[in-house]
Amino acid sequence: MKTTLASIGTRALGIAILLALALIPVLLLQGGVWLSALLFPWLAAINALALVVTLFALLPNAVFSSTPKFAGSGMMIVSYVFGATLWVWSLLLTYTLWGGFWLFIGLFMAGVGVVPLAMIATFFKGMWAELGELVVLIALTFGVRVWGYNLVERALRNAPAP
Repeated sequence: MKTTLASIGTRALGIAILLALALIPVLLLQGGVWLSALLFPWLAAINALALVVTLFALLPNAVFSSTPKFAGSGMMIVSYVFGATLWVWSLLLTYTLWGGFWLFIGLFMAGVGVVPLAMIATFFKGMWAELGELVVLIALTFGVRVWGYNLVERALRNAPAP
């Protein structure tokens, strides 16, 4: 009788531990969504500022021959702001439109799966403006990053040897 009760207690403890371990990803997912929702307004404002800086400071500096390295470095930095905004917004869109299961699937795809899932979700929901904005953010992220990298590379290649 005593061994039966001990066996039942051990199994119950094992089940409780497994349930607690299964709850950890759910809590992390909910916390990530909560944090993303909290940070997104700030990130959107920083993104708008980064776009203004890119258009009115970095692009003109890319044209002048004396400052392409500065402009390229700035463009590469700004591209990460665009990318972070894209990722957080995609996370929120995926969670809002399709729920936690699809968000988990998107995060499971190396973390970047939330972007294509958000695009598919907005497509199926007929949210054309949001889909277009996601496409523009992708183009900004990678276009500005590649252009900035090319500017820095060209500036270093054309720099006089020491």
